[in-house]
This record gives sequence, structure tokens and C-alpha cells, in this order.
Amino acid sequence: MEIATLVIALLALVLASKKSAGGSSKAALEELDRDGRRRLENLAKELRGELETTRRLLAELAAGRPLDPDQVVEGRLWRDLDARAAERLFSAGGLHVLDVRTAQEVQGGKLPGAVHIPIQELEERAGELPKDGRPYLIYCAAGGRSAAACEFLSTQGFSGLHNLSGGIGAWPGPVERPR
Repeated sequence: MEIATLVIALLALVLASKKSAGGSSKAALEELDRDGRRRLENLAKELRGELETTRRLLAELAAGRPLDPDQVVEGRLWRDLDARAAERLFSAGGLHVLDVRTAQEVQGGKLPGAVHIPIQELEERAGELPKDGRPYLIYCAAGGRSAAACEFLSTQGFSGLHNLSGGIGAWPGPVERPR
């Protein structure tokens, strides 16, 4: 729908420009054409990304993995978990735990077995994380950076991503203290 509106608006601009400026507006029309093409390319790229997300959400469903309504409505490939749900997932075992806080924050303690990759380093170090089908519990101090980490990792082909809402401050389970 946005594409059709953009195309119609672009045509209207072109026609209005031709009527008002005659032949002297050729450069302006070319610029409008270039701008319109850039906008269409950007919209097409956005639509391809949304289609890819929709396909991956459907693949999750087909594989029997549950989705919550927010994931579908927001087009998110990761889930927010409150502290109790995160603790149940953690206690069940068989998952990867990723701490995206700073090194200074980790000095106060971390979830047992967590791998520490600060959010600032995640893009360059994502290759260190296995894509073995096991779920991930990702956390930070309050839940914002870990949500960003989940979003980034979902674009890199990771699945089974869970964000600890409220971060380690909300965590009711065990915490390891650094030695």
C-alpha cells in the first residue's frame, strides 16, 4: 500500500513539475526520479526483511516451538521472559546463557555458566556463539541491552532467543561471584 501511494505521489509531482516549469525543469525531474527510485529500493528492502521474519516465525511454528502473541504482532524472533519463566528455562538446562553487560558489571556476579560478550563487542564476536539449536537466555542489567542483543542475533540466523526482562536485577536464581 505504501509503495502504491509513493508511486502515485511521485507521478503527481512529475506531472505538476512539467506543467509549471516546462522544459527547464529536466534536472529537477531527474532528481525526483532518483529520489523516488531510492525510496522504492528502500521500501523493497524493508519488505524483504519483513517477509524473511514472517517466514522464520512460520518455521518456528512448523517446528512446534511456541510463539507468544507479541512476537507475531511485533515481528520479533525472540521472546521476553519474566524472571520466574527464565529461571524455569535455566533450571531445565540444555541452553546457552549469554551476559552482554560490561566487564565492570560482571564483577558483581553472573549467572552460572554464562558466556560474557559485552554488547559493544557482540557484532564482531557473534561467530563465537554456537548455532546448535539449543535455546539462549540473554541478559544484561535491566533488559534493554539484552533485548537489542536478541534482535541483532535474530538477524544473524540465531533462534530460540530469550531475553531476561528486568535483567540480572530481577533474577531469582543462583549467581556466581567472580574469584
